[in-house]
Amino acid sequence: MRGAEAHAILMAVTTLPALARPPYPNVRLGRLTALLEAEWGRQERWSSKNPMDQLIATILSQRTTYADERTAFRNLLERFGDWAGVAEADVDDIAREIRTSRYPEVKAPRIKALLLGIIERHGSATLDHLHELGIDEASAYLRALPGVGPKTITFVQLFSMRRPVLPVDTHIHRSTGRVGIIGPKVTEAKAHTLLLAMLPEDAPEILNFHVLWFTLGQKVCHYRRPACERCPLREECEHARG
Repeated sequence: MRGAEAHAILMAVTTLPALARPPYPNVRLGRLTALLEAEWGRQERWSSKNPMDQLIATILSQRTTYADERTAFRNLLERFGDWAGVAEADVDDIAREIRTSRYPEVKAPRIKALLLGIIERHGSATLDHLHELGIDEASAYLRALPGVGPKTITFVQLFSMRRPVLPVDTHIHRSTGRVGIIGPKVTEAKAHTLLLAMLPEDAPEILNFHVLWFTLGQKVCHYRRPACERCPLREECEHARG
């Protein structure tokens, strides 16, 4: 799109009925997100996984393609039957079944340890009890599990539980930094809090934001050689102008 075309689309999107777009506390971020939505459409795909499934899938997804994550996830359940079976399995056997996921030697002991911890506390390999806890309580519970950090915690609560929390991965961190929404020294962990404060307290809108900015980072705003010439935000991006 040329600059004039992008501007026309942005004006059309930002004048949609209010029910389609909750107001953003950060007006510029809302405007840029609207432009991404004009390019790639509204994002409304929730996870069909329960919290336990989502937790394991998110751990497997780290530095791994979606296809390889799905293969590893399926292999675990086909080999061991359920998460209780995975908890009882030998770490080397778990690593073998998740070998399509990168760093299986790191992920396997984490998965076994967190499953054993959950079973010890609740008697079964489930996280359904998180629905009875508030966001902060659920976050604290997940944070106490081995290998679980802010991104994993927010993935489980947003995608599986539909709560208004924001996962920030490397793609979102990089792309929001380059357009100047967050500063150059803001860490990925800190960006979870900063960006969430710029968004409506609305889980569907947070999901839409997450997927759109993830797509931007994955398809256009690459770590090396970003494709600025085809970026929907190039007219407002500090990196593209610089």
